[in-house]
Amino acid sequence: MNYIYLRSKSDRFSLALQEKNIKDYMALNGYEINSVEIEVSSLNRTLDERVEFKAFMHSLEAGDRIFVYDLRALSQRIGELIQIFNCIFEHKIELIVTRYGVRINKETPSHVVVSLLNQQREENKNEVSHTGRPKGSISKSKYDVYREKIIQMIKEGKNVSEIAKALNVNRSSIRDYINSRELKKIALGGVENVKVLKLPENECKIKQKG
Repeated sequence: MNYIYLRSKSDRFSLALQEKNIKDYMALNGYEINSVEIEVSSLNRTLDERVEFKAFMHSLEAGDRIFVYDLRALSQRIGELIQIFNCIFEHKIELIVTRYGVRINKETPSHVVVSLLNQQREENKNEVSHTGRPKGSISKSKYDVYREKIIQMIKEGKNVSEIAKALNVNRSSIRDYINSRELKKIALGGVENVKVLKLPENECKIKQKG
């Protein structure tokens, strides 16, 4: 089943923004919507305190997909995100982060997952207020929905002109997008500034009851 998972009380992204972006991504990529889940909880609540989320995670089965706009729908704490990813890997679930067009499952290269976690860590670090865009963070782009396709084409050796033609987009704009997101480094496994985060291969430790 395909689940849309929304988090209310987000300090940066409204429910309407989350839902529209996810539905646009799913429509563009041919995914059917089976269920929409909304969690009403503060970002300050720990994973152990989030009864609704834990119940949702334990209801999932192998092959299910979770669509979120941003990692904050799951947690803004890196340690908790790693716990959640371990559960996703163990139970053969797929997570799609539509803000970046990233799919995460057991087969996803570790450097892609670590890069995403590192970006979240930097956003947490640079965030100084609950309004506006944090200093040093990356703004949303209309090309985010193509992120995965772009990475794959880079892996296949396609140049910027070929990528732009395949996506029917402006060459200079897509070049700037690739450079700003460092997609060549991600595609080729050369992500920098990842010196603390590692993905431990642990079992799922999310308890259903707090």
